[in-house]
Amino acid sequence: MKKVTLKEFFTVMWSGVCQALGWFFGLFGYKREGKFAKCVWGLFAVSAAVVMAVLACVLADAAYDHYFYEHSSNREWKKNGGRFISQTIGYIPECDSKGYIFNKETGKKVLKGIQWISMPLGNDTLCCFSNGSKRGYFNINDGKVVIEPKYEHAWVFSDGLAAVVEHGKVKFIDGTGKVVIDDGRDYDPESCGYVFHDGYLVVMEDDKFGLMDKTGKLVLAKEYEEIEVSANKQYWSVGKDGQWAVLDKDFNVVLPYIDGRAYLGEYIDVTMSDHTMRKYDYDGNLVDDFYVTEVHYLRYETGEISYVMQSDIDSEGEEHEYMSGINEEANARLMAYSCMSYEGLMTRDGHIVTMPLYRSITAIGPDTYLCLVSDGDNVIVDGKGQIVR
Repeated sequence: MKKVTLKEFFTVMWSGVCQALGWFFGLFGYKREGKFAKCVWGLFAVSAAVVMAVLACVLADAAYDHYFYEHSSNREWKKNGGRFISQTIGYIPECDSKGYIFNKETGKKVLKGIQWISMPLGNDTLCCFSNGSKRGYFNINDGKVVIEPKYEHAWVFSDGLAAVVEHGKVKFIDGTGKVVIDDGRDYDPESCGYVFHDGYLVVMEDDKFGLMDKTGKLVLAKEYEEIEVSANKQYWSVGKDGQWAVLDKDFNVVLPYIDGRAYLGEYIDVTMSDHTMRKYDYDGNLVDDFYVTEVHYLRYETGEISYVMQSDIDSEGEEHEYMSGINEEANARLMAYSCMSYEGLMTRDGHIVTMPLYRSITAIGPDTYLCLVSDGDNVIVDGKGQIVR
């Protein structure tokens, strides 16, 4: 097959345009006679050629897009804001439940009419989706519907279970759609905790929290203000009536109820009701009954002003020097230490002068301190930690 150069292509196209225009205007008795007529004819020919070139570009772009967006999932993903949900399956969102699931290897749509999806957690493979009115689940590896969209509300699969709502009641189903937990609980629109994590689900009733296992059994009664799990999932901290306790993964007591807030980290850190901080190990042994998070100097203005020469450069690039006064500062005799969000006074050799009673401390003299108690209420404290009246 003979190759056609770009020059030959446009020459043939130009000749064709001229012949077509000549035939068209000839229908109306138009003759290419005289300079003016030739000028007009040339103008029309050039305009027509430009229009045809633009149309050719538009058609070529449309064909290009059609090919790539039908056969290339990468381009489709980028153009439409979609995402791949597995190595094989991708999701393209569109308005009014017109989104769809596609196979990125074949480029074919495998599930249409999708309003939104919500991915499973952990190793679960069933993805929650909505068709605009009901919710169901499809497999993220092939895009095929496993559980038909028939639920009023539904949550993601986690630990092999998912919560669904039927007739105003919350139930838990397995990967086949079989109900495995049905304790008759009413659906609460304000609750977002219908998802299992590491075998347990936090449940709520009358602003009290409990813990349920995958059999539907309450392993912790619904009597706590807060329930938290450690990062390694081996311990629980539970709080009620202003006190906290720590339990192990089998819900045995590690640290009995204590008058403070327990935080689970490398150790059990407890902020006591008097704002002091304690540290326990996970055998329940006290490591330290008083530790701090920070120590810093307190600076006060001495009342003296020193003058220094400074300079500025104006908009025209000229430098101007001027004298500037600076309030001199010095370190107060005492320092401040922090216990979480509260502060106290201490000497520089580490002796505690006041307990951590204050939200913040500011030095206003060599040994006088302005201490914030709460919401703009301050007291003046001297170097012995006593309130000055």
